Amino acid sequence: MAITFGMPSLGHTMEKGKIIEWLKQEGDAVAKGEPLVVIETDKVITEVESPADGVVLKIAVAAEEERPIGSPLVLLGSADEQLSEADIQQLLGDDTAAAPAAPPVPAPAPTPAAPPRAAAAGERVKISPIARKLCDELGIDPATVTGTGPGGRITREDVEKAVQAAPAPAAAERVKISPVARKLCEEMGVDPVSVTGTGPGGRITRDDVLRAAEAAKVPSAPAAAGSTVPLRGMRGRVAERMFQSWNTIPRVTEVMLVDMNATVSFRQAMLAQWEQQYGVRISLNDLITKAVAEALRRHPRLNATLVAQEVQLHENVNVGVAVNLDEGLIVPVIADADRKDLGQIARESRELAEKARAVPMRLSPDEVSNGTFTITNLGTTGIDLFTPIINPPQIAILGVGMVQRRPVVVGDALAIRPSVYLCLVFDHRAVDGVPAANFLQELQRLFEKPQEFVL
Repeated sequence: MAITFGMPSLGHTMEKGKIIEWLKQEGDAVAKGEPLVVIETDKVITEVESPADGVVLKIAVAAEEERPIGSPLVLLGSADEQLSEADIQQLLGDDTAAAPAAPPVPAPAPTPAAPPRAAAAGERVKISPIARKLCDELGIDPATVTGTGPGGRITREDVEKAVQAAPAPAAAERVKISPVARKLCEEMGVDPVSVTGTGPGGRITRDDVLRAAEAAKVPSAPAAAGSTVPLRGMRGRVAERMFQSWNTIPRVTEVMLVDMNATVSFRQAMLAQWEQQYGVRISLNDLITKAVAEALRRHPRLNATLVAQEVQLHENVNVGVAVNLDEGLIVPVIADADRKDLGQIARESRELAEKARAVPMRLSPDEVSNGTFTITNLGTTGIDLFTPIINPPQIAILGVGMVQRRPVVVGDALAIRPSVYLCLVFDHRAVDGVPAANFLQELQRLFEKPQEFVL
């Protein structure tokens, strides 16, 4: 029995997804749990597995198209299953419906058969699954092929004839490459001939292009002067979410200069012991993440999300730590950060950052979902103070500046000590100024006595 597979929900902030590449084509067999399609969400690009064994009967959404959660994407069934256009329309909905059949009319007088022709622009191409797969492998547009099958349907033989009749293609055009990979080559300035394909029959996939670009150190940013940077892919998702946040959230910013002398000194004294104990070098950012998790547990009003006009205070403290990429900003999440020791936080932070920067990105949807609070640290770039944008539906974000030696008042004297600007931006619909200030004061107390939240 045919089943419809719709756009899955790959995160609580996801509203729609974009088809990047179909890993199976119409007519292909697929096993339950086998990768079926590559989908881009507002956070990650990930392979989605087939929900059942069967054959791909009908693909409803082409590559590069977006659909909301639940929208039908593909029809799966058995190899011998016969479905009419009406059946397909009922299962997939109106988006893929064929034009209704015209009422029967008397047969006209016989006329000479019209010669086969290629499909006109915008006309639906009739093509067998095998022929479509061959077109994809050879980089041929099915609309340019003349079909000789029943009703002008394009067969495998038609595609092979078109290849033989065409002028000898350039080397890059003879490469077996998926449409998505070819487009990525054009965007990144990668010659397909230089890419090793790992797909079926040596076909070049999207991942092959990304690996080749990384190996060749092909820069995607900064862009050359006078060029344009299209807002698409991850960069486009970041743009959409930041525009939404800026225009819908009444935000307030509170800034506090915090003396970090005790924390910096404590880290220096414990560094060797921690490295032996945890097997990882503890950074100042790891200590900040641990302190923020502890402060959120004590001040749950900031550990919340705003959904459907309700502020949901969460029991789990899931801290997102922003990672900058050339394509945009990604926020991997350390789940239950308040329950983890310093070593666990340090290891997870590095593992998540490595996955985020890997080519291709190896973060799973679970690793970027369900965050309850975000930290973004620009200290390593020399920035003292900045006001980050809230990552909805979270209600607050902490911007951390550079920890550096500054003149601070200690008692009645002036001293030079390491200090940092903590910049808390919060949604005033969900939390008021005093609870937010109490949260910053809690962080200040923790940094003055780091043994309290570390040991």
